[in-house]
Amino acid sequence: MHTVQLLLRPTAYECSELDRRFHAISHIHNVCVSHADKLLVRLEHDNEYQAWRKEYLSIPKESKGAPAKHRKKLSSLMADRRKELGLSKTGFESRLKVCGKRYSRLLSSQQVQAEADRVLASVEKYLFGNGKKVHFKKHMDFQTTGGKSNRNGAKFDRDTMTVSWNGLEMKCYLPKKESSREYILESMEHRISYCVVKRLMFSSGWRYYLELVLDGPAPGERRKSGDKVMGIDPGVSTIAGVSDKGCILTELAPDADIYEKGIRKLQDSMDRSRKHSNPQNYDPNGTVKKGRKTWKYSKNYLRMRKQLKNLYRKKSAYILTIHRELCNRLIRDSGHFLVERMQYKALQKKAKKTEREEKVSEVKTKNGTIRQVHKYKKKKRFGHSINRRAPAAFLRELERKAVSTGGTYVEVDTQSFKASQYDHFTDTCKKTTLKERKKEIGG
Repeated sequence: MHTVQLLLRPTAYECSELDRRFHAISHIHNVCVSHADKLLVRLEHDNEYQAWRKEYLSIPKESKGAPAKHRKKLSSLMADRRKELGLSKTGFESRLKVCGKRYSRLLSSQQVQAEADRVLASVEKYLFGNGKKVHFKKHMDFQTTGGKSNRNGAKFDRDTMTVSWNGLEMKCYLPKKESSREYILESMEHRISYCVVKRLMFSSGWRYYLELVLDGPAPGERRKSGDKVMGIDPGVSTIAGVSDKGCILTELAPDADIYEKGIRKLQDSMDRSRKHSNPQNYDPNGTVKKGRKTWKYSKNYLRMRKQLKNLYRKKSAYILTIHRELCNRLIRDSGHFLVERMQYKALQKKAKKTEREEKVSEVKTKNGTIRQVHKYKKKKRFGHSINRRAPAAFLRELERKAVSTGGTYVEVDTQSFKASQYDHFTDTCKKTTLKERKKEIGG
């Protein structure tokens, strides 16, 4: 399964109609989130369910025999209770069926069901994964709306190159670049699974696209991959790779800081504008008051908000382009990649423990005297760097390109492999600190 994207050029009336439909889908999403929150609160106050859960977690996963059967029984009991409350696909879809009738002229039944599935995925992440909360979303944060087939909701016609969506009929345009046109036309020979209407913020306003989700593999890559094996050590902001042919050490998305500076500057201006328009919502020290508040936004604030969204889009597009260029460079050299597994989610979190440094630092007090103290260690980790460089996105793109060109992508477990600690001469592993930037092996 793969996707292709076609440009839409809607008229002023069609733009206003599309905006109404994105408003409708955002309202339906938030209604479903509100319903899910209430059900989760009821589940937390269900003493019987919580007792089952506590007992279930006390039984190890590796257990066999009677404990394993009991664990399975508890899992079934909890699933039945969630289904009884309505925390299921059927429960959410039946709840939104009533809300969806209000927007039946704007949205199809399958588009409403797809939104219910999206909220259910967030609920499952909260219940079974590392999710903290099921979040409400703002209208501007909705960039896509899709169905489940090409026969309901947004329907694409190959012959006329148009998409029809509940009364709207819009023309789709192929890109001007010849190679891109050939790629899309070759992809469209596959069966269309479903369509997604997508919008992106530009300096001139929203631009609309149609994304076709097609069955079958994407057309083969035009470039040839190398036949070498490359070992890759991914960092937070850099990537190092070594093969028989050569080595590479490069910075990921080196110009991302330019976009970051623009984003920070706009956010500061927006904060000042909001504070000027809503002085009643701030304490004398400049902090926001607690409790429910009503906010007013000036025209200048709304204009800056669009500029901010445009900057985020530019930054994302730049990072993706640079990552793909680097992947193409690596694939020309090598076709098979061994990559150390990285836990970027863990690296972006702050440290939980508050600790002091071992070394003694001199601090000047207010009265001018010098004191020797052990400063607190910084709790910050690599959240900002990961946000700027997107190393996990680079590895996903490398895997996709390597597989599509007939190569391989294998992740190596760092806990057992210990590549950075390994000494090739003594065949042992020696631990090194992060501040050691060089090490000697075999003289």
